[in-house]
Formats: sequence, C-alpha cells, structure tokens
Amino acid sequence: MSEREIPGSVYDSEVKNRILDESTKLFALNGFGSVSMRDIGKAADIQIATIYYYFNNKETLFEEIMQRFENGYRHYFEWLQAENLKANTLDEFMDNMFNKEFLEMTDITGCLGMSLALKEQHSSQSARKRVFDLFLEHSITCLKSDFDSLIEKGIIPPSDTQTIAEFFMHSVMIINDIGLHDYFGHKPPANHAEMHQRLKKHITFSLLQGNNDN
Repeated sequence: MSEREIPGSVYDSEVKNRILDESTKLFALNGFGSVSMRDIGKAADIQIATIYYYFNNKETLFEEIMQRFENGYRHYFEWLQAENLKANTLDEFMDNMFNKEFLEMTDITGCLGMSLALKEQHSSQSARKRVFDLFLEHSITCLKSDFDSLIEKGIIPPSDTQTIAEFFMHSVMIINDIGLHDYFGHKPPANHAEMHQRLKKHITFSLLQGNNDN
C-alpha cells in the first residue's frame, strides 16, 4: 500500500498557518463560542493585531479553517479511492481503509476539522454544510462505490453496500472524537485502538456476508 502524501498548506505565511493551527485546536477542544481572539493569540504566541491582519474577525477565521479542512478531506478520499481500486483482495482493501494515518490520526488538521464541524453544526451553517456534504453525502457515496468495486471483481458477494458505507461513516465520526481525547492528553472514555479493530472486524464481516436482496 502506498502512503498518502498529506498536502502542504496553501498559505505561504508561517504566521497565518500557526494562527489556523492553534485556533483549530482551541475551537475543537473548547467550542467556537468559548474561544476569544486573545486566547488564540496566546496559543499562537502572536499579537492580537497580527490575527486581525490576516482575518477580519473570528467568523472569517472559522470559515478558513472549515475550507482548509474540506480541501484536505476531499484530497484524502481521492487518494483512498485510487488505492481501493487497485485492491485485488479484501485484505488489501482493508489495509487501505484502515491505513496508518487513519488509525493514528496523523493528519491532525483533518481529525480536528471533523470534530469541529460536528461540534459546531447546530450553530454554524458552514459547519452544518460540511457535515451533510462531506460526511453524509460525499463520503458515503465514495465508500459505496469502493465496496461495489469489490463485488464487480468477485472479491465479495453482492451486499447492501449503502448501509455498510453509512455504518462505517457514522462509526468513524464517533471514534474520531474519542481519539481526540488522546490527542489533547485526556483519558478517553474508550480504547481508541480497540474501537478501530472492532470496526474493521464488523466491516469485514458485513462485506463477506452478502445480501440475497441484491
């Protein structure tokens, strides 16, 4: 399995990247409404005036965080689909789906972005749009297509791939939040690694069972 190259930031400014990184962490941990520009300046070790040089207000900053997250998220699924199409066995396919970056949350911006969008979806139209467009439409459509490719190759029997894709994404959204406890140094409510292994087992079992309705 090839390793995905995590795209670099589109911003040339190291300072702007630092503002985005630190504010993403603060928003994901504490919530958008609980974080002030002063908090962000302190975390990024810069003056508040510098933040306003790059961003008109906190809402503008939040929107750039969401856009950066969306760009990286779509890039990840492009890579994943390309790898999945190469898979000739279910083991190869599962190695792609549960790659090291996915298991160890290497792309922290992506993991934090997912948590932030879910956390703020009730108060932010931008976050709500990402939740529906990325998690509940784009991702599930891509995953269903990937699962269907296994059926076409004769690797697995005909299955209800729509339901399996939905189950996978809903599980990932929950497990992602649990993983953030580890990232922020908090005791997680459940074992992150064990939950990934259980999800992998469930998805593998579901794909192998088939469905007589198809």
